[in-house]
Amino acid sequence: MRSNLLAISISLGLSLSASPTLAKTLRVPAEYPAIQTAIDAAQTGDLVLVAPGEYNEVLNLKPWVAVRSEGTEREHLDHTAAKRTIIDSKGILKPVVEGADGAVLDGFTVTGLGKVNHHLPGHPHGIQCRGTSPIIINNIVHSMGSTGIGSHMEKDRVAAPYIANNIVHHNQGLGIGSNHESAATIVNNIVYANTEVGIGIRNGAHPLVEGNIIYSNGWAGIGVRHGGFPSIRGNKVYNSGARKTAAYGAGIGVSETFVPIIEENEVFSNYLGGIGLRKGATAIIRNNKTYNNRYAGIGLDGAVAVLIENNQIYRNERGGIGITNQSSAVIRHNKIFDNHNAGIAPTDKQQIISEGNILYNNGEPYSAAPPDMTTLERDYPRDETGGIDSPLGLPDPSFFEWTKGRR
Repeated sequence: MRSNLLAISISLGLSLSASPTLAKTLRVPAEYPAIQTAIDAAQTGDLVLVAPGEYNEVLNLKPWVAVRSEGTEREHLDHTAAKRTIIDSKGILKPVVEGADGAVLDGFTVTGLGKVNHHLPGHPHGIQCRGTSPIIINNIVHSMGSTGIGSHMEKDRVAAPYIANNIVHHNQGLGIGSNHESAATIVNNIVYANTEVGIGIRNGAHPLVEGNIIYSNGWAGIGVRHGGFPSIRGNKVYNSGARKTAAYGAGIGVSETFVPIIEENEVFSNYLGGIGLRKGATAIIRNNKTYNNRYAGIGLDGAVAVLIENNQIYRNERGGIGITNQSSAVIRHNKIFDNHNAGIAPTDKQQIISEGNILYNNGEPYSAAPPDMTTLERDYPRDETGGIDSPLGLPDPSFFEWTKGRR
């Protein structure tokens, strides 16, 4: 399935807007001495094919032109082609590769951006997609002085790059960043040992983050804040918080924003929590495995989990589900066991609905099933029809049933 997906992407990059009979292959260095020289000479639908070697240049991709290293499809998928075909800008303080709509970058090691302050507006990324939507596949992106691969809107042009099967590591800042309304597709990448966040989303960005392996990043594995609203599915996230800073270290950390779906992820052995919501964050958390985290498997701190459902939460050091600072949650049909301090641990003023959970061998307060809090009239007043109201800030769980089965 993964091979088919990437093959389809390559085909799209080579064929859209061009007749196959008119497309041509421009070879580097046999016909053109540099990759950029070949790109400049290429027309819509052409392929720039690059022989193994090291190329000390920066690239500006051209719309609907593919730039690909030599090698078989298998050599691209297993990154053999990328390891032998290197683009190294040697410390220049500008993007090593600037994206373009419909362009393809396939099968390179990309490195060499000098160190910049990636928190300042306008900073360069290693592979940059500012208002552009290229296909970035099968590359190794490392040792940038800023974000490895970055995307966001520019001049009202939305960035929607397709970023798949890349290895992104040891970059200063983020491994992959999606910012300012970016609609990136970020799938099947390996992202590790970046200084701050593995995959970072903020400021209205709404990417799909699916099937990635994310580990040993300095802060969070996946970090979402300030109005980002990605869908986060099927990722493996572990050993986040390598820098061991007090405020960071969650596998998946969400702050000040709404995330529609966090589901089917495996989140384990992170320095702080597995999945953490704080500062007004809201999310649906469903069908995840979260275990062996230093704090809670799932933690809410001044946040609302509109639904925590069908998760397996076990062997976490502080607790299964921790709920603090007037957080709210609907917690149902989870399997919560072998957590050191507690299974479900709300503080005094929390508002939760709990039903159908299986709890065992946890510390107090809930080592077995907690009371069915939906039936406690003294806690939840009756509405005008005689039914029991949900806690303040929580819609009825049935409101979110529409999300089931959405992929």
